[in-house]
Amino acid sequence: MKKDDICPVSESLDFFNRKWVLCILMDMFRGKKHFTEFQDANSNLSNHVLSQTLKYMEDVKLIKKETISEKTRNKTSYVLLEKGKKANKILLELSLYSLNELECSKLNEKTKKELLNEYETFLNI
Repeated sequence: MKKDDICPVSESLDFFNRKWVLCILMDMFRGKKHFTEFQDANSNLSNHVLSQTLKYMEDVKLIKKETISEKTRNKTSYVLLEKGKKANKILLELSLYSLNELECSKLNEKTKKELLNEYETFLNI
């Protein structure tokens, strides 16, 4: 493969190609780790698509599924792997772009600064 045939941006977009991957990653940085928490946070996300997206994220090593056996049932949670944790800067840059260039740019400066501080905290930046 030649250098001219490579586009890192295109490759990254292909990697994060599923609509809900970045939303679920953001939810995980916010502390969500269970299927129902992802559903509650993303009301337009069907069970089927959520299930497929989580499986994809496992397959590409962004997250790991953990199952704990309890007396009455198994409890499943998802944790970020190192590859998933490294997406924190991408999520911050997307947030910054929105705060500066899109609808969120219409927020007052105090609110934007508070949002940015929150995001930097839970994204560990």
